[in-house]
Amino acid sequence: MRKILCLALLIIPLLLLAQEPVASIAAENGVLRAQAVLDSLTLVRELEIISDYGFTDTNTLLYVAEKLGIEDLLRWKGALGLEPANKVLDTMTLRRLEITPYRALLAQQMLQYGFNELSTVSEIGTTLSIPIKKLKAMLGNTDPLDKSWDNMSIQALGIDLETMKDTNAEFSKHLMLYGSSVTLVGMLVVFSALVLTSLIISQLVHLNREKKQAKIISLSSNGQVKSTPKDLSRDVIVAAITALHLHENEVERRRKMVLTFRRTPINQWRASAILSMPNSEMKPLRSK
Repeated sequence: MRKILCLALLIIPLLLLAQEPVASIAAENGVLRAQAVLDSLTLVRELEIISDYGFTDTNTLLYVAEKLGIEDLLRWKGALGLEPANKVLDTMTLRRLEITPYRALLAQQMLQYGFNELSTVSEIGTTLSIPIKKLKAMLGNTDPLDKSWDNMSIQALGIDLETMKDTNAEFSKHLMLYGSSVTLVGMLVVFSALVLTSLIISQLVHLNREKKQAKIISLSSNGQVKSTPKDLSRDVIVAAITALHLHENEVERRRKMVLTFRRTPINQWRASAILSMPNSEMKPLRSK
């Protein structure tokens, strides 16, 4: 049994080491397969460009610009990653500049539409300022939560550039209505949440709240205790009656304290010992 266990422990690392090259080979094969598909699509697309526009990579940059109908040559050269002000490049061929005809077409599409046929749906939505869910719905995707279209190019989806242009024009036409509906829905959601929150908060005061009954001590006219709560001790009753008695005595004592003030009929000048004017003493009267 020990020999079998030791043999199994030795075989497991060997199996793991053997699986790593297989996984790496599979990953490399997947990358190579995707690159082969891309190269084949590029080749097919370049054949279509030669048929539709009539230029190849042996033509000069200026000739290709004329075939593609480029009006702003400087911007097109900048989109190709070239120096816009360098006029020497205009007479050089695409092959010498290491630019494929497909890349030249993509740059032309970028200038004309703001995106090209290899742009993904999410990139186009960002460029055109259209919400991604709204854009997918306008392109025919009925499931707004489906994210399979987000990272797919419009070429893979079979959507041409003119369709995207018409979609953008339709969205811009109904932009006010769309914005108003989104604003209205947002306001309804916010106010509904506020109302619901206020209702919940108002009901929290009743949660696990014990109703407290008022503890009342009844007295008769002669000061005898008539009724008291059952859970109230005698010391509390005595203290309450004593406080009430002291309060009544204080009120009665203040009522009996009536102070009256009477003004004395005394001349204030005489009371202050001012009996004569000082000038008469300092300066005698002149004789006539």
